[in-house]
Amino acid sequence: MPSTTFFNLPAEKREKLLSAARAEFARVPYAEASINKMIQTADIPRGSFYMYFRDKEELFLYLAGEYGKRLTALMEELLERRQGDIFAAFLDLFDRVQAEYRAPERSEGCRHVISIVRNNSGAQLSSLLGMEGCLPPPGRLVEWVDPRLLDLRSADDLDSMFHILMGVTGQAMLRGIQAEDPSAVRDAYRRTLDILKRGMARKPSEPQHE
Repeated sequence: MPSTTFFNLPAEKREKLLSAARAEFARVPYAEASINKMIQTADIPRGSFYMYFRDKEELFLYLAGEYGKRLTALMEELLERRQGDIFAAFLDLFDRVQAEYRAPERSEGCRHVISIVRNNSGAQLSSLLGMEGCLPPPGRLVEWVDPRLLDLRSADDLDSMFHILMGVTGQAMLRGIQAEDPSAVRDAYRRTLDILKRGMARKPSEPQHE
């Protein structure tokens, strides 16, 4: 987390630094992102940066957490609209992200996220997304889920389901963004959701399909 000194800054000065950081992380891969470029763009001394953040990783983590909060709010909206159906809400999330990415008037924040994704592909992106706080915590979201629609057998099942679905959905969204036409990616993602929804093991009472 940033220091108290950072949060005590005027809002305009905080946003100027965060905007510079978002632009730099969007410009090059995480490993190549330069604190010097951030502070030059934000017009602050190098010493001040380290009064706000320990290092580049803490700053990236904070920004990712802010994106995670927005994603959580969107998921709450979609779960409420879908009356607690977690599978339908995640498919809606995929569609919303693809639509926003392809909108001519997409926001600067959306462009930055997409550039960060593109700059950090493969194992590096997985490592970044694995940082604590980068993905929305399921704690708030579970309140919007209708448990009657799920086969819950322990207190931890719903949290585990969220983590599985966030992983599957995140990868599908990235593939959709990288594709010229996301329809094939959506079809494959929907089939994956269907498999997860029905379960992968055959029930003893069910006939085996040839």
